[in-house]
Amino acid sequence: MSVFEVPGRGSALREVSGRLRGVELPRGTVEALTRWFDGADPTPPPGLDPERGAFAAAGYLDDTRPARTATVTVAGDGALADAVAAALGGPTVRVLRGTVGELAAVPAHPDPTRPATGVDATGGADASTTPTAVCVVADGPAPASWTALDRLPDRGTAVFRLAVEGRHGILEPPAVHPGDAGHADVRARRLAAAGSGHPHLLAYWEAAPAAPTGPGDHALLAALLAADVRAWAGGHDVPAVGDLVPSALPARRRLRVVDLDTAAIADHPLLPVPDSAP
Repeated sequence: MSVFEVPGRGSALREVSGRLRGVELPRGTVEALTRWFDGADPTPPPGLDPERGAFAAAGYLDDTRPARTATVTVAGDGALADAVAAALGGPTVRVLRGTVGELAAVPAHPDPTRPATGVDATGGADASTTPTAVCVVADGPAPASWTALDRLPDRGTAVFRLAVEGRHGILEPPAVHPGDAGHADVRARRLAAAGSGHPHLLAYWEAAPAAPTGPGDHALLAALLAADVRAWAGGHDVPAVGDLVPSALPARRRLRVVDLDTAAIADHPLLPVPDSAP
């Protein structure tokens, strides 16, 4: 949310959804009010309590709670995994590096005193933090071994998955709650959707050819994955739906396909496969 002056017309507000609307604010107070909203100035501007109260009553200040700090282990080798680790770094995310085998071995009831799985992204060993999320990254088709991580949400660890098939990035639905779609569900749904071509798709996955990607592709895919992780860390499983994103799907219920030649993004609904339909 932001407030700003409109020359000759007073003040205006841009909502999180992208909608613009006029608001009535005392002249010359927009900058001070913005600094207070953003937390840059802890002292409220004198005489503006009614205005801030009105914004709170309208629901514009509900999204100001700080994001929880997350420790995220990135599993994967190569430039794409490195780009993901770099994109995740920040004040609310601590990045570790690890392997799928290490992550799959996380105990069913993690001991809070147990060291984190992985090492610090800078290369130093870490011995104090239990990972709260993992990102598995492949610079080619996702390997079947990723299914070994499907039980991590049951153990309190969120899982984010990114792979590349040719010139398409594949962001699988984040699995953050028990029962969310895992990699096995993604494979089953995609094979079913392939119809008579499912043997070809299965063979393509098993061939695991290297994807023809470069730094720009890596930066785009890493930014999209990092956005999902930060939304989860902030407690937002469902993206904001507004004027700019009228039909957004919850991240946990969509398979995202990114065309690396055009930067077009297509979100496809994806639900877990019921136990009655293996």
